This record gives sequence, structure tokens and C-alpha cells, in this order.
Amino acid sequence: MSWTVPENHPHGDISLSFVVDPEQQITTDGNRSNNEGSFSLFIGSLPTASLSIVTEALTLAEVTFNGLSSYDPDGGAVTCEFSVEELNGDTSTSSEEDCIHEYTWDDDGTFLVTLTITDNENDRDYAEALITILNRPPEVAIGSNLDSVPVLSPVTFDVTESGDLDTQNPEAPIDIQWHSPCEEGQVGVRCTITPNAEGTYTVEVTVMDDDGATTDDSLIISVTNIDPTNPQAEIWLGPNRLIPDSVGRYFVNEGDALLLRGWAEDSENDLDGHQHHWSPDAELNPELVISSVGYYSTIEHVYHISGQHLATLQIVDDDGASTETLIVPIIVNNVAPSIGPIAPLLPVAEDQPVQLSVEVTDTMGDLPNLIHCFDLDPYTNSDSEGNESDDCDVESRHLAHSWADATTAPDYIVFHVTDDDGARDYIAISIDVNNLDPVARATASDYKPTEGDVIIFSANGTTDSEYDMGNMVYIWDLDIYEDSNGDGDPANDLDRQGVWITVSFEGEGTRTVQMTAFDEGEGASITLVIEVQKAPFSLGGLVAAYGLYIVLFGMIVVLGVVLMQRLRPSEVVVKAPEVRGKPRRRGKRISMDDAFDDPEYDPFDSEKRKSGPKKSPGETEWWSDAETPTVEETGPVIPEPLDPEEPQKMEDLASAFDKLTGEAPHEDEPEEEDPESVAASVDEALDDDDIEALFDD
Repeated sequence: MSWTVPENHPHGDISLSFVVDPEQQITTDGNRSNNEGSFSLFIGSLPTASLSIVTEALTLAEVTFNGLSSYDPDGGAVTCEFSVEELNGDTSTSSEEDCIHEYTWDDDGTFLVTLTITDNENDRDYAEALITILNRPPEVAIGSNLDSVPVLSPVTFDVTESGDLDTQNPEAPIDIQWHSPCEEGQVGVRCTITPNAEGTYTVEVTVMDDDGATTDDSLIISVTNIDPTNPQAEIWLGPNRLIPDSVGRYFVNEGDALLLRGWAEDSENDLDGHQHHWSPDAELNPELVISSVGYYSTIEHVYHISGQHLATLQIVDDDGASTETLIVPIIVNNVAPSIGPIAPLLPVAEDQPVQLSVEVTDTMGDLPNLIHCFDLDPYTNSDSEGNESDDCDVESRHLAHSWADATTAPDYIVFHVTDDDGARDYIAISIDVNNLDPVARATASDYKPTEGDVIIFSANGTTDSEYDMGNMVYIWDLDIYEDSNGDGDPANDLDRQGVWITVSFEGEGTRTVQMTAFDEGEGASITLVIEVQKAPFSLGGLVAAYGLYIVLFGMIVVLGVVLMQRLRPSEVVVKAPEVRGKPRRRGKRISMDDAFDDPEYDPFDSEKRKSGPKKSPGETEWWSDAETPTVEETGPVIPEPLDPEEPQKMEDLASAFDKLTGEAPHEDEPEEEDPESVAASVDEALDDDDIEALFDD
């Protein structure tokens, strides 16, 4: 039969009974009394094996493992038996009463360990585990004879101890590799290095055994600071690095935007902390110092003054140690100023200002000190220095100037600019000053005068440039339809000249008067139409118009009378009659000048003859306040006859005739005298009696 003991059944002995063929189906059973039976049965449990072991261990290390945690649930002691896999694959078995076992593997690998426990009922249980035996790493130790070294100085390290305990080939050495770049190479027992940073320096080495296991070792030494050395500098102009000459001088131009770059040698950890102190113009501007921190320093600088400049650089590390001062000589060449293009100027008129601004380029340092000059007369050396085209008539780069006279204005001017080094640039600028034609203006005091009236013509309203106004010539043609100069052109006569003229027209009709104002050009004209009205008849007008001819005629008549009287025989004497017992006195003195001084005076009018001509202010009669003689008192005066035998008197008469008429009595071809000279001598040639007799006739 089969019986499954319940899991929770108590441990211990139990009694079991059974009956065979309880249904008595076996008919052949002859004795049924023995069909029942009983027996005793112990109810227990299997032992539980528990193996305690590390999972990893090093070669040559004693590994302890045990089964102390194994037990038998139904009580009783258990025995332990350990089976260990060896390096060659065999298994070694060992029974341990204390259930603890020790074992050592000489080489690495993974091995099986089995624990078998047996209880009092001879029941068994098993437990097993894998253990990994790790390779024992090699051993190494390094050392040096120095505890500190200045930065950038060499130091040597050595491998003082090394080995591989679990090697299976004692003849195979371990591999040694240094982590630093050694002068001897990185593989070997010795390494010489040069620290490039101050502070502490750690050197490391790694050794490897035949199983590939590695071991590291390191050593720390102190690296002390050193001064930065070997300062250097470069100068760049845009993308181009400038090359110094054989003595280290750089050559640049005024206004160049330079890039000065500097650095120095030092330990690696000091490089980024370097303090750079630039003095780009140490001699001329020592106060200017530009500082920066870093491995490299870069500054921008522009030199505005030509000549030699000294740039200096000093570099200081974080410990206060510094380089020697680096001196960089820079030769700065002057840049001459340059004049920008100028658009052609438009022609201008006299007195019209020329507006001009000139653009000049130069370095920023020279611009404030440039001397801008306009030479307004390039043909004249006005300052007696240099030549004609370097005068400085206007010191500016802006010009507002006018020329009064087109004939004296130059055809070009010169603009020149000079910097503080004497370098200069110049440009000739063409100008065209055109004459400004005058604007003719003319007026008349009377546009409809009566013939013989005096009218005034004025050109005072004429305008032109100021210079031309002072030199203007005014030409008057009193009638453009009458060719007074006989050249065939009636409109170009020069009848009168001046700003103001007085004219008296004889004869009625229209006169077209033209005034032409001339400057240095062709001039300008204006015409005035004068309507001359016919004058009413008057003796004064007659005398004014024909006085000269009347005088000449009168003188001839008087001369004839005088000659007749002189040639009359001497014995014929005519006595003047007496009036009221008194001899006749001479009448009032009559002068042709009176007719000219007072046109309204008529000597043939008895009333006007009594009153006489109008006197000018301050004018008095020739006889002053004396009694005015009358004809009744004096009677007619008959001149004495001229004796032909008296040659002196005849010569005087001929001379008088010649003075009056301009003709000699016996000349066949008399010469024409100037009417003015005849008119001027009338009073000398005729006395008052002659003139009175002339008017009486």
C-alpha cells in the first residue's frame, strides 16, 4: 500500500495496523485470524544541507567554507563531507566533524565545491556552490631621490619593487608602463620627466602579470615656481603679421590700426594667470598702460605721430615673479593728407559767391592740425614765399567768395592742405566768373518838353555788380534815327556821356533817345521816346535860337557904319541937336547878353526896354546908383569920321574886324572862327551905342 505522510505530521514513532482481505473475498484463506497485523513506524524529515562559501577569492589565499548551517529537522547529528574541484579538474573529498573546510587555489579559475550531510537515519542532503578564484595582481613600488623639483626641471623615478606571486611561469616577467612621457620611454623600470606646472606632480606606473592583471603605484613630489621667461611679441596689421628688420624694428604708417600680441614662457599652470602690462608708447605717453590676464595678451593701438615709438611689455605670474621688460621699437611713417574729388563748379556771375567745401582725409592724429588753404590768385605770390600757387588767402576748407570783376577773376584757384610734418596735397579748381550785364534804366525829367526846354536825362537806376557800377560808362544817343557821327549806323552815336545829362531839343518832333550802359562786356541799352512840342514865338526864343547869327549880322552892320563914319570927310560935322537947352545925352546901354540872360526880355519893346532884363540875385546895373541917362538928355551920338591918313587907326579897325568876324578885311579866303570865341568877344567889340543903333535899325 502507499501512504503519503502529511507535511505537518508530528515527528516520532507511530503504530500502524492493517487487515488482509477484510471483505473475505479470498475464499481459499483457511485461517482468517491471522489476517490482522500491526507494526511501529518512525515519522521523521530529511536533513537540510547549507554551504557557506565566498564567491570570489584571490589565488594563494586560503578560502574557508563550512556547512554549519546544515541541520536535521527530526533531531540528531549530521556529518559533513566536502568535495573541492582542483586546478587539474580532479575532486578532493574531505569529511569534517566541525563541518568547516579550508582550501587554497594557486591559480585563478572557477571551481565547484559540494557539501554532503548525513543524519542519524542515514538520510543525506547536498549543497554546492561555485567559487571564482581571482588572479592575484602583480606588485610594484616606485621611488625617487628628490622630494621637490623646480618646474620645468627634470626628475627621475625608479621601480623599487615588483613581482607576480601566482605566476605559473616564473621565467615570465611582469610588464611595466609609466603614465608620464618618460625620456627613456614609457616601458621600463626607470622614468625621467620634466614637470611643466608648479605645485604637486604625481607620477604613476602600471604593472601587468601573465594573467593580464594590473597593479598601479604612484608617487607625489613638489614642483616649485620659476619666473616667467623669454617674453615675445608680434605686431599684426589686419590679417598680415608684420616682419621686423634685422635690428627688430617694425615699420608702420600713421593711423594704422595695429594689433600687438604678447606672451612668455612659464610653467603650464602659470600661463593662463599671466598678467600682461603693455605700454604702447612708453616714451611719449608713459601714463598709458594696458593690462590683461591670460596666456596671450592682445591690444589695439593707433600711432598718430610720426617718428620712433617704443612699446614695452612686462609679464608677471601669480606668484609675483616677472619677466624682464621687452622693448619693441616701432617706426611710424607720416601719411600725407589727401584731398577728395571735387565736382566741377558751375559758372557764376560777378559778385555771386562761389560756395565750396573740400573733403580732406588724413590720420586721426593729423586731422585736427591740418592747415587748409585756398589760394584765390594762383598767378600772384602774395606772401612772397614759395611759389604763386601756395598762398593762403583763405585758411579754411570751406569757401564762400565772389569776384567783382570777371576780367580780373582767375580761371582757377588752388586748394592745398598741409599736415604737421609738412606733407601736403593740392588741387586746382577751375572757376568761370561771367560778366553780369548791366540792367539799363533811364528816366527823363520831361517826356513832352517844348522845343528849347532844358530836360534832364538820368541813368541813375541802372544796376550791375558793385565793381562794374563804379566803372560804368553811360553813352547817350540823342536820336537813334539820326546818324550824327556819319558812320552809317544811326543807333551807335556818342552824343553825350554821363549818368546825368541836360539836353535842349530844337525843333518839334519825336526823339528816340538811347542810353547804353557799358561795363567790360557788351553793355545794355534802353530807349526813351521824347515828344518835343513846338514852342510859341517869342523874341527871347528867337534870340536864344538865332542869337549868334544876329550878333554876327549886327557886328557886320556896325562895322560898316563905323567904316563909313571914319571915311567921311573931316570937315563934315554933324552936331547933335539940343533938347530943352541941354545937349542930348546917351541912352540906356543895351547888351545882347540881356537877351540871353532873360529870354522874355525884348529890346524892341519900349516898355520892356525901360524895365530892362531880369537880374540875377546880387547883380547890379553897371552904373550902380547913378542917375539913369535918357535919350532926350543926350541925343544921338554921331561918331567922328575916320581919317584915312591915320594908318594906326586903320590897323586898329582891321584888328577889331578880325576879332569880331574872324576874317581879315583884305583876305580872299576867310577862315571860319569858333562861334563861341565870337560870342565871347561881343562886349569887347561893340559899345552900348553900337548895340543900341543896331536895334534901332
